[in-house]
Amino acid sequence: MAQLMQLEKRQTNMASGRASTELRVLYQPNRCALLESALVPGHTVIFDRRGKIASESSAGYADLSKEFVVFVKDMFLNSAVILLATSLRQALCLQPDGSCTGVGNQSEKSYWKVHKITSGICMFESVKNARMYLRIKEGQCDGTGTGDIDCHFKIKKNLENASISLESTKSPGLFVGLQSDGQAKPVIYTKNENVFFYPRVIKFGRENSMGMSAIPSQEEEKIQESKNHQEIPPESEARGLLLSSTANSNRK
Repeated sequence: MAQLMQLEKRQTNMASGRASTELRVLYQPNRCALLESALVPGHTVIFDRRGKIASESSAGYADLSKEFVVFVKDMFLNSAVILLATSLRQALCLQPDGSCTGVGNQSEKSYWKVHKITSGICMFESVKNARMYLRIKEGQCDGTGTGDIDCHFKIKKNLENASISLESTKSPGLFVGLQSDGQAKPVIYTKNENVFFYPRVIKFGRENSMGMSAIPSQEEEKIQESKNHQEIPPESEARGLLLSSTANSNRK
C-alpha cells in the first residue's frame, strides 16, 4: 500500500492551482522509491544532476533522476533485531553447523540481534541461536563467535544502492562476503554485489549508554565484581579497622 509523506518545502500543483505537499511513496523492485503527486497520479518528483528539481520536459532527460535511495535511520541501535537481506527473498543465515550462508530464507532463522559497541561498530548475535555471533577469524567467516573483538564490525553505508557492508575491525580491509554458492567468506571490498547487504528492521532497538558492554553476561560480571569491591574493603583498610577495634576493646 502506498504511503503519504509531507515535504518540508511546499510546491505548487500547476494542474489544480492548489498548494500540495502530499506525495505518494512508490517502492520499486530495485529497493528505490519514487515520489508521486497524491493529487496528480503519474507526476513524480525529478531532479537534475545538480540536485535541483526539474521537469520531464527539461533538456538532457537522460541526466534526470526520479529514484530515491531509502535508508532507515537508527536501524543499528542496541538490541535491534534485523535481517541482512542479500536479495528480495534471501538473507544471511546461521546454519546448524555454525557456518553462514547468504541464501537463507527471510525468516526468524535469519534474524540478528544488534549489539552496539561504539558509533558505527556493532556485533550481530543470532536470535535463533543465542550467544553465537557473526565473526571473521583466521580466514573464515562464520557464526561461531563468542562476542570478542573477532565479532566487531564497522558498518559501511553504500549510498548508491541503500546497502551496507560489514568490515572487520580486527582485520581492516576484510569484509563479510559471499561465494558463488552463497557461503560466507572474508573478502576485500571491490563494490561487487557479494559484499552488499540490505538491512531490514524487524524490531527497533534503543540508544546505547556510554561504556555499555555488548554482552549481558560480561556486564553482569562487572556489576557483581563492583559489588564485591564495595562489600570487601582493601587489605590495608581491613587491617586498620581491626587495629582500631582492638584498641577500643583494650581501653574498655
